[in-house]
Amino acid sequence: MKNSWKLLVMLLLLLGLSSQVQSAAAQTNLLQNAGFELPYNADGSANGWGRWFRNSSADQFADCANGYHKEPHWSAETVSASLIHSGSASQHVGNQWDTWAAGVLQTVSVTPGSTYRFTVWARGRASNESFPAPSEAGLRMDVQVGIDPNGSGLWNDADVKWSGFIQPHDTWQQASVEITATGDKVTVFTAADYGLQGVNQCRAHLDVWFDSAELIEVGPPPTNTPVPQPTSPPPPPATSTPIPTATLEPTATAVPTEAPTNTPEPPAGATICVNAFADDNGNGQFDSSEGYMGSVAFRVANNTQVVGQAISTGTDEAVCFEGLEAGAYQIEQVVLGPLEMTTAGTTSVTVESGQTAGVQFGSRLRQDGATQPTSDAEAVADAATAVSTTAAESGDETAVDAPEEGGLAAWSGLALLIVAVVLLGGILFAVLRRTA
Repeated sequence: MKNSWKLLVMLLLLLGLSSQVQSAAAQTNLLQNAGFELPYNADGSANGWGRWFRNSSADQFADCANGYHKEPHWSAETVSASLIHSGSASQHVGNQWDTWAAGVLQTVSVTPGSTYRFTVWARGRASNESFPAPSEAGLRMDVQVGIDPNGSGLWNDADVKWSGFIQPHDTWQQASVEITATGDKVTVFTAADYGLQGVNQCRAHLDVWFDSAELIEVGPPPTNTPVPQPTSPPPPPATSTPIPTATLEPTATAVPTEAPTNTPEPPAGATICVNAFADDNGNGQFDSSEGYMGSVAFRVANNTQVVGQAISTGTDEAVCFEGLEAGAYQIEQVVLGPLEMTTAGTTSVTVESGQTAGVQFGSRLRQDGATQPTSDAEAVADAATAVSTTAAESGDETAVDAPEEGGLAAWSGLALLIVAVVLLGGILFAVLRRTA
């Protein structure tokens, strides 16, 4: 009897050990050189990893007022311990003065139908001063990770699933994303973007470091469970015994119940939220001591037409344009005569379906005490073609082409905008008085 109990205990221990081994195998890191250790390739990327980057047209370079992307530099970070998360090296990507969008990638063999999680640690720094001076926390570095479920190796493939943005100023933070593989390979991407919200973000040091990456299987492919077959004996064969007939009495007709209706889901699409701040010191940055500016007109256009226009309320509640198609948009601000812009008048953003992008414009009272010669209505009317004109001259991949003909909807929207400006004149007066 005692020996039987011993055998049972040993069997249970073996089963538990087998389960632990299987669990450990399922958590195996599938990446090559996941710690970004030496040696590095001639192009500055860690061994086992490749580079990707986004590049604007040449005539946009050094136009920091509108934001742009220029190819950065890749290198191994081996000197400062605070810039290495683990091991003896980390992957550095950065530029001096030029805003950029880039990272590294790796394609890995996987099991189709399985679910995988990609995680990486990242740290960033943006400043005009050399390290170890602190990073400017107000700047956007928009770090994220992505997975392409079919392993195309293209960062701009529409199938790539991206994580949300993090802003890891002077600290290591983790970004993570999960996806189900559709083929026998997936491609993972690390990414940072100083140019997406890059208006007036040019600095002497624009850097990001990546380290301690991990790609693990978190769910096996689904299995097809066969439908159980009945085990009871087959029914006896039918006999030819006649079934007696009977007169059926009519029954009350059942009252049909109303079928439940499905509440329609809101239409999918991208969102762009815009606001204006009172840049009292004129430094182009939204400082903590500054408030918001009312009666600033906004206009959003895609590559064919103006898709929305609104006016700022002078509060922290941004104006959001929802249900937009994925793609490139140009946003413009129009200020009234007593104001002058302290940031760029226009900026471009690219949004994907389900993504929300935020833009903030700055303005203040004109320092020369003068006002623009045109009336408020003329200022709005003059800006009606500004979006298309600016885009046509830029030559950027996100340039907006002006419609060949204006429609009734465009003129109606312009008339509504003019009326709204007049109605909100009181708000502007209150805001300007508070600022003064």
